[in-house]
Parts: sequence; C-alpha cells; structure tokens
Amino acid sequence: MKQLHQKHIKATFFYFSFCLTLIFSMFWFAGTPVEASEATNQPVGKADVFKAEVFKVIDGDTIRLKDGTLIRYLGIDTPELRRKVDNRWVYDPEPFAEEAAEYNKKMVEGKEVLIETDPVQKHDKFGRLLAYIYIDRVLVNEELLKQGLAKTKTPSLFMKHRIRFWSLEEMAWTSKRGLWANEDMVR
Repeated sequence: MKQLHQKHIKATFFYFSFCLTLIFSMFWFAGTPVEASEATNQPVGKADVFKAEVFKVIDGDTIRLKDGTLIRYLGIDTPELRRKVDNRWVYDPEPFAEEAAEYNKKMVEGKEVLIETDPVQKHDKFGRLLAYIYIDRVLVNEELLKQGLAKTKTPSLFMKHRIRFWSLEEMAWTSKRGLWANEDMVR
C-alpha cells in the first residue's frame, strides 16, 4: 500500500511539474519574436540543417559521421554502454544500453540523415555537436523516447522539442516501456 501511495505521489508530482512547465512556456513565448530581435533587429539564432552519412553508431545517443564529426543527440539521454575506469573505457552496460544502441544502429548506421542543430546550444562539454537527427522525416531522438530507451535531457528551457520530449517520456513511463518497465532499474 505504501509503495502504491509513493507511486501515486510521484505520478502526481510529474504531472503537476509538466503542466506548470507547459503553462510557463506558453506565457514566456507568447511575446517572443521568432524572426528578429526587436532590440537589435538582428536575426535570432537559427538552426543549422544539413545532410550527412552516419559512419558508426557509438551508443544509444551518439553517432560518428563519415567526415569524423561526433554527434550527441540533443534533448535525450540513453543508458551508457561504457564507463571510465583509470583513464580507460570499460564495457559495463547499464540496463537497456545495448537495446538503445541496437535500436539507434538499425535506424541510422550507414544511412544518410538530416541533422538539425538547436541555436541555443551547439556543442556539449566534450565538444560533440548537439543535434536532432531525422531519417525519412522521423525524428530519431523522439523514437528512442517513445520506445522507453531514453530519458529527456533538456539543457535549456528554450530547446525546440522539449515539451514534446517530456510528453513522450511520460507516455513511455506510464506505459512501462523500456527503462520504465521496472522502476528499480532506472538510475
């Protein structure tokens, strides 16, 4: 009974915080210009969009392009395949890390993808390009969330797809898909 009560509290809190964020976003962006800043009359940061071929899938949320560029999927975080031990990487997959990497591999490895950066944050602290990845008009970042193979990771409230990503994570959570199948496995 206590466990059921705790789950109800967690679900209510998640739903309340989601609604509050949605309402805040509606008010915040109601008067925000899309094309130009009123103060400087300069274009607001624009996303870069380009096509490239994926050379290799590194893990569930990281790929290497044919030109060597490393890309980290923006707005999501998948379980890690490796961890660093004494300046070397050791294969030690977290739950669902292999599934996320395999799903990502089936979707994009060896294929041409459309890459869209977000003007808010272009690179992570490791220098990887942060981007949304599309294949045949399907947003890969979103598909990983739908399958329950990723959690949202929003570095900014101004991130383009944040509300949709939060909704998809909540749907996977309530449907108990992937990572959410057993809440004890979520770190």
